[in-house]
Amino acid sequence: MEPAYRQKKSPLLRAFAREDGLTLLEVALALVILSVVCLALLSYFSNSASQSRLTNQRLSATHLANARLHEVQAMGFSQLQTWASQSPGTLPNITRGIYLLETEVSSHHSDYPSHPDILYITVTAYWQPDRSQGAGEYRHKVSITGAVKKNYAIAGGGSS
Repeated sequence: MEPAYRQKKSPLLRAFAREDGLTLLEVALALVILSVVCLALLSYFSNSASQSRLTNQRLSATHLANARLHEVQAMGFSQLQTWASQSPGTLPNITRGIYLLETEVSSHHSDYPSHPDILYITVTAYWQPDRSQGAGEYRHKVSITGAVKKNYAIAGGGSS
């Protein structure tokens, strides 16, 4: 009969009890695999950060363009008609931070039917100048189109 301390060890315990260790090749291979996985994760996080920044910029550009559209819609119809009759029908550009806001007033729009008592306003926000394309060219833009009707008062804007 075997003494209690000489009982059979499980294969897992025998593997841990070995003093072989890992070879240099196994360690190097593990480091290469770990490096590839880390680089893939780093690339993913870097791309997601840049996409998040672009999304925030697009949202800011949309808010600025919408605010500019409301400013222009609050102007008098006759004043806007004067702008629309001039060629090219654009109001002076406005720069707000990294954004350039271009406003165009027109009596017609390709997506909507023409009507003599309606003026169409298109506000385009540009950002991130693209120097490779030349001066005045931008990588990103957001456009919003609205309309103003003659003799139409904005609700809540008048006095009693």
